[in-house]
Amino acid sequence: MTVPGDFIAFCDQIGLPVEPFQQRIAEAAAGPEREFVTLCPRGQGKTSLVAALALHHLLLVPDAAVYCAAASRDQARVLFEAAARYARRLDDPHLIFRHLELRWVEDPDEPKVVSRHLRVVPADGDHLQGLTPSLATVDELHAHPDDAVYLALRTAMLKRPGAKLIVISTAGMGADTPLGRLRARALSQPHVVREGAFTDAHGPAIRMFEWSVSDDADVDDPKIVKEANPASWVTEAGLAEQRHAVPDLAYRRYHCNQWTAREGHWLPPGAWQQCVGAPEFRDGEPIWIGVDVGGERSASAVVWVNQGLHVGCGIYTGESGVLECVDHVRALAEQFDVRELAFDPWRFGQAAQELEREGLLCVQFQQTDQRMIPASSPLRAAVVERRITLPDDPVLARHAADAIARHSRRGWRLDKPRKEIHVDAIIALCMAVDRAENQPEPVRLLGWL
Repeated sequence: MTVPGDFIAFCDQIGLPVEPFQQRIAEAAAGPEREFVTLCPRGQGKTSLVAALALHHLLLVPDAAVYCAAASRDQARVLFEAAARYARRLDDPHLIFRHLELRWVEDPDEPKVVSRHLRVVPADGDHLQGLTPSLATVDELHAHPDDAVYLALRTAMLKRPGAKLIVISTAGMGADTPLGRLRARALSQPHVVREGAFTDAHGPAIRMFEWSVSDDADVDDPKIVKEANPASWVTEAGLAEQRHAVPDLAYRRYHCNQWTAREGHWLPPGAWQQCVGAPEFRDGEPIWIGVDVGGERSASAVVWVNQGLHVGCGIYTGESGVLECVDHVRALAEQFDVRELAFDPWRFGQAAQELEREGLLCVQFQQTDQRMIPASSPLRAAVVERRITLPDDPVLARHAADAIARHSRRGWRLDKPRKEIHVDAIIALCMAVDRAENQPEPVRLLGWL
């Protein structure tokens, strides 16, 4: 997909004024990443803008096949009807209008010979198999009951070089949702920058723009909320009126673009990437180790930290993970002064006994609320305050992005959204940081009795 410099002129031609933030979205949507995601509050004109992008693509790309999807066919019609409305303003004889389909034909005298099309598709992943899109749009992914539609279109990207998927939505209601998982993947990319209310996250295959009010901001201040609403037609007065008119959770979700659920992401966007550097370790220095071992279909991790909270890690998969973790711990013990090894006793208990016989101090770290709640906040604080130096490890970053903050009456703790998600490396890091930061004070001799 390409959006040349004349896209703004094209928008003028179809009667769509484009604001600076929308031009920024259009330029990013035309970038090299196969997948582009835009998350912003309601009322920012994202559907109208993507409708213009879809129509422009239809007119520009040979053999264009554009598909519009949403949680329901009626929802998908909103974007399609906007594209059709713009198309009628062009008064182009090559454009043929059909029910939920817009066709472009080479010869207007032969309207049955269709060269390109823009079409609404069902909200049913089973009925989307076999498509070969050049461009697919998914509207309001937060409303989808599952990821069947998204996966059907995302996997279809493989069929056509240069195919593009554009996802637009407001915030969702949990990390363990199609949109939550997509956002987590975007936030695990190597480049994540947040400036004010705006986040730009991108990697080799995905880019995400997000406008949102930070979780700790004062949502009663319309000036603060306005920063997450870049459209000029959304005013502070209008936001203040909405604040009084709708429930708090609805206001936070739809106008602040905040995630409203009892579980959600545990780090602000970009916080993890800001701590990635070059961890330094000296032979013989004290380190603290955390070990979390998964099963055959999970991951196992050895993570260690020194007094300066520089981090090292080894992450393994498969049934042999426990053996690889033991070998890794032994290698660390030969190089460093291992002060303590914290481990989840579920699968590592026997291995810990062997290591204890070899002279290591091993401490059980049960994965209960009593242990994990007080350990989770210090790790978050170390990352947010940039007191920790993380390795440039994409697997570790993915575990961090997939982890969620699960809340209870006692507080919040790091956890996985569902069974098949791997967050073992973050749990191991949490244990290691906890032990490094909770060492007993050395005994001091104050005097003789």
